[in-house]
Amino acid sequence: MVTISCACGETHFEVPCGIEMEQKPPKCPKPCRVTPLCRHGSNCKPHKCHYGACPPCRLICEEEYPCGHKCKLRCHGPKPPANPEFTLKPKKKKSNQHSDCTPGLPCPPCPELVWRPCVGEHIAAERMMICSHKAEFSCDNLCGNPLPCGNHYCTKPCHALKRWSSSLGRHERGESCEYCDLPCQKERQPTCPHPCPQPCHPGECPPCKVLIKRSCHCGSMVHVFECLYYNSLPEKEQIAVRSCGGPCHRKLPYCTHLCPEICHPGQCPAPEKCSKKVTVRCGCQTLKKEWLCRDVQAAYRGAGSDPKDVSKSQYGLGLLPCNTGCRSKVQVAVTDLQQRKSPVSENKEPDAENYVPKRRKRRDRMKESKQISTLQKITTAVRRTVLFVTLLLALAAAMYYGYKGLLWLSDWMNEAEVQRQRRRNPRI
Repeated sequence: MVTISCACGETHFEVPCGIEMEQKPPKCPKPCRVTPLCRHGSNCKPHKCHYGACPPCRLICEEEYPCGHKCKLRCHGPKPPANPEFTLKPKKKKSNQHSDCTPGLPCPPCPELVWRPCVGEHIAAERMMICSHKAEFSCDNLCGNPLPCGNHYCTKPCHALKRWSSSLGRHERGESCEYCDLPCQKERQPTCPHPCPQPCHPGECPPCKVLIKRSCHCGSMVHVFECLYYNSLPEKEQIAVRSCGGPCHRKLPYCTHLCPEICHPGQCPAPEKCSKKVTVRCGCQTLKKEWLCRDVQAAYRGAGSDPKDVSKSQYGLGLLPCNTGCRSKVQVAVTDLQQRKSPVSENKEPDAENYVPKRRKRRDRMKESKQISTLQKITTAVRRTVLFVTLLLALAAAMYYGYKGLLWLSDWMNEAEVQRQRRRNPRI
């Protein structure tokens, strides 16, 4: 007799030797004592003692991936093997059923769908992809990342800043952004009109050392300053350094004199109170006196005229009234003028013998111009004919020698081809 029992040995029965392989295992009401090998352990549902291997775990795996997600498949961890002593050989072979989760295998790649950004990490350019897939994609936007200069942005199409290396299992540096070759476009501090001589760069621009020219307030001389020094000064100090320190060389608006003040900005002070002396004369320039310039301006204004409209040569002329002595001098001057005009008029009488009418002179000039124009036309026609013949000869010569050159080139290429074939096949 042979005893057949369950795995724990509590339930058993005896059968004749030789037929134990055809008997069904006994059903045991006791709980199974085999410890589960999967990660659920004590959370597994208890089952009764059985004949053969323990049934697979029915719980969800929930193993955490490196990406942070959890496996949502049925538990596929290891399970205790069956004890050969308590295993019956099946009469019929069962077909192997392939399942996605084979007991004892590691978790499959993470199947979760996640939003993944493009290789350039642009906003609103994400795509839904499987978490375990490391595929990268490029959107249609420009890169837009700041360049090393810190002032401009990359204009390349979207490219990878970090690239996943499957061999090393980590991210490596991808394609670098473009190089900025633009000139510096920053505004200098203090503000000046000169551009920075360096190419586009981060940080502040170097101080401006350009020499600038500034004339003094009166325009008599020109000062040269460094741009940084001049523009860093306050407005009052700029006015002070531009003064030449000499007398103002500007002309007063109401008279012909220069400003007596030291070089200064703006309009000259009190131009109507000029205290310089002016020689005042009568209309015939016989009488003369010295007046102050302000009195001369007052006299012009009293006469109803503007002093600034009077020229320098006529300034102060006619302000004094003429007397009897002035009138006699005028009469003497008139008689002298008449005596001078009489011999001049006699010399200007026309010579009757050599006199030629104006119409004849004009006619002679027209004839000469017509002759000259005819000669010019003949000369121009001859020049054009010679130039045309020369161009035809040059064109014919070029075509002839070009044709000869093409024939020579063709013969040379044929000879070179024959020599090349002889080198390849010496028997020819």
